[in-house]
Amino acid sequence: MFFPTDWNLINILFYSVFGIFAVLLGFLDYFEVLAMRYSKFSTGKGVPSRLGMFILYFLPVITTTVFALPYLGSASLPQWLVFAAVFIHFAKRTYEVLFVHNYSGTMQPFTFVIIVVTYALIAGLISSLNAQAVATVDALSIIGIVLFVIGQIGNFYHHKLLADLRKNAEGYHIPRGGWFEQATCPHYFFELLAWLGILLLSRHFFTLLAFVAMLGYLSARSFKTRQWYQKRFPDYPKERKNMIPFVF
Repeated sequence: MFFPTDWNLINILFYSVFGIFAVLLGFLDYFEVLAMRYSKFSTGKGVPSRLGMFILYFLPVITTTVFALPYLGSASLPQWLVFAAVFIHFAKRTYEVLFVHNYSGTMQPFTFVIIVVTYALIAGLISSLNAQAVATVDALSIIGIVLFVIGQIGNFYHHKLLADLRKNAEGYHIPRGGWFEQATCPHYFFELLAWLGILLLSRHFFTLLAFVAMLGYLSARSFKTRQWYQKRFPDYPKERKNMIPFVF
């Protein structure tokens, strides 16, 4: 069962608009209609990457907390699990920005605003909609917890491998170690695994659409990242997939 169960006109309009956005996001980024220019894809002047990324991930920590205040005082265990998962996800990313990643370049202002607003709204709305939650922790909840934990650990591990590449050297290098031997962006796969865990804990239609948006966006970005490495490094391993080893 996915919430909401009451499909009134407002719900239908809201989910229709966000659903179209979720489905099209990956295509819009890949074909550069709505290109997210940051990191290796940044061009020109803009918001310093570390500052931009800090705001991008710390603001959702705030919106997650603020939107949950009305029910946290009497929250059930399923509600606490959803809140904790979203909070931990963005708190972890904030920690990585401050203490793990090595940044260069800028984020274009348009990209910065779009991502900040999108992430803050997704986190805040998942947290707010969590006021209506599943009754008990069931088998799907347990699976969600397992996927979330595996996703966060795998994502952090591969982020650390990327950061270590640039610790003692300038510029970009071919990633090595872990699942990087089989895929260009395994950290994206683990991030999607964590979001799938949040979806199984939340079971809101909005969370499903947020997952679809993440899936499309990260798939497109992994495809473009692989192309970028192939152009920059002639010896880049051709057998490496985009995001999922041996599959995609």
